[in-house]
Amino acid sequence: MRRTVFVAIGMAFAGLTSCKKNVPQDLILGTWKIDSTYTFYNGFEKKQSGNNNTWPIYTYDGKISREIKSGTYRSFFYQIQGSDSLMLKPTQSGDTLFFSIVKLEKDRMVLKKGKDPLFSGENQKRYEIRYFSRTTPPKDSLIPFRDPRQLGS
Repeated sequence: MRRTVFVAIGMAFAGLTSCKKNVPQDLILGTWKIDSTYTFYNGFEKKQSGNNNTWPIYTYDGKISREIKSGTYRSFFYQIQGSDSLMLKPTQSGDTLFFSIVKLEKDRMVLKKGKDPLFSGENQKRYEIRYFSRTTPPKDSLIPFRDPRQLGS
């Protein structure tokens, strides 16, 4: 009887600990393209999909990520925090970005980014979900992105 109780407790504990998401750091390594996006703001939804050439490509290599768009790139230090958060901190200047990792598998990634409300008031909900798939890195020679608003400074 005693042994049965210990086995049951052990199985229950194993079941509880296996429910926690585990996001291996190695799964994010490589190049990702956005396949589609979903935007939500207080009940209004917008879905975009298809081959959109205006969406950037992201590469993750060790501790550096690059956002590649139109032959230019911006670099970020990135870090997976816990099992469900991705932090992107620009290597130059700018705001640090935080994403919730909804899914990270070998060939699929889904990230959710909370956004600030556009208008004042309470009980507002605004976020964007980005759906990614693996791709090959661009072969073009890339130049660092420079914000034209900051060129004169």
